[in-house]
Amino acid sequence: MTKLKRKIKKTPIVFYFVFALFCLYALTLLIPFFWAFMNTFKTEIEYITNRAYFPKTLDWTNYIEAFTMLSANGNNMFVMLINSLWWSVGGTLVALASSTMSAYVVAKYKFFGRGFFYALALVIMMLPIVGALPSQYTVYDALHILNTPGMLITCANGFGFNFIVLFGFFSALPWDYVEAAFLDGAGHFRTMFSVMLPLAMPVICSLGVVSFINMWNDYNTPILFLESFPTLSSGLYLYQTATMQHSVDIPMLFSGVIMSMIPVVTLFCFFQNSIMNLSFNGGLKG
Repeated sequence: MTKLKRKIKKTPIVFYFVFALFCLYALTLLIPFFWAFMNTFKTEIEYITNRAYFPKTLDWTNYIEAFTMLSANGNNMFVMLINSLWWSVGGTLVALASSTMSAYVVAKYKFFGRGFFYALALVIMMLPIVGALPSQYTVYDALHILNTPGMLITCANGFGFNFIVLFGFFSALPWDYVEAAFLDGAGHFRTMFSVMLPLAMPVICSLGVVSFINMWNDYNTPILFLESFPTLSSGLYLYQTATMQHSVDIPMLFSGVIMSMIPVVTLFCFFQNSIMNLSFNGGLKG
């Protein structure tokens, strides 16, 4: 108890000031979400007449009506949820598989042009994505994957943020693991899938959570390339813009937005430590 009191006394006043400042900043971020959440319990008329934070009565019908009334390109909210799942899960798996294999080969095998691929990954991350959209649309249309589930293949780029992180992890892993596997008779593929991948699973899972959240929240790609398969993020945006000329039921729209946030918020709450503490260390310590 005495040691704890000494630590508290030695804590500089600046620490408490910074802590209070960040708490205030977090509160300013939560207030808009709280306001939107409380408005989901209002009727459309009450939303217009009552601007207070709290509704007069709790009306849960907005959450039920959102699944039938909110629609984009003829798809209701339940269909948009299915589209979000296959697009986010499938795209995450494809992206991680391609990035893991390319990062492992570039990091652990010496061949001509090895450094070029790493430099290329860095350059690609610097290029603005918006400038490449017209050429992307032309290529996807020529491949006949535009507006089809075949768009998942576009996630298999093998580079980007996932590649940089996995390259750093595999580079830190000692080659002793590979040599030990070779002595036991394992080949290159067996070594990768049975030895190296299990060691990299914590990093891969953390990257998977981040990739899933990014793809779930991405509304630009489905709007441009998946017109017939609107996701929750793109569908809610299309519903809002399509009904701007008429009266938009804001409480029902807020209900759809709140429900679309539940999966990503849940994932972040469960895996926040994994996201914040990506480990790049190898398995051997000197």
